[in-house]
Amino acid sequence: WSVMFFVFGAVVGSFLNVCIYRMPRDMSLCKPGSQCPKCDFAIPWRLNIPIMSWLWLRGRCRQCAAPISPRYLTVELLTALAFLASWLTFGAQTTPGVLLAVTWGAVLAGLIAATFIDFEHFIIPDQITLGGVAAGFLVSAALPAMHDFDKPTASLLLSLIHI
Repeated sequence: WSVMFFVFGAVVGSFLNVCIYRMPRDMSLCKPGSQCPKCDFAIPWRLNIPIMSWLWLRGRCRQCAAPISPRYLTVELLTALAFLASWLTFGAQTTPGVLLAVTWGAVLAGLIAATFIDFEHFIIPDQITLGGVAAGFLVSAALPAMHDFDKPTASLLLSLIHI
């Protein structure tokens, strides 16, 4: 399971790179697919494997050999490690522990995206901040174990108090 959480985190990190690049530029997160920022080469799936592709291509575009920022590798690796740490911290518990691990991985992923966008653009998009608030309330109600409660109402009330 540790390997699965690490790999899943790397895949999430790859998507975070899309968000980090496109959100501040008001670009679609879906289309076009991944491409070189320099020559717009459409990156095929076999060259878009998180962590491994960046290392294999030595941080360069296969088409034009332009350097690809080490930020891509950093975000993927950091997110993979965050998901692994969440699993190692909460996953050995019962089923709620698995849910806690996934939830904390998602929270850390949001923080990673916000941090890297802020580093580059000095903004944190509303989609992350307001979306995070809404998701926080939903998760508090759905997963009261996150706040060491048994009942959703107590967990949701604590979330409201901490705003």
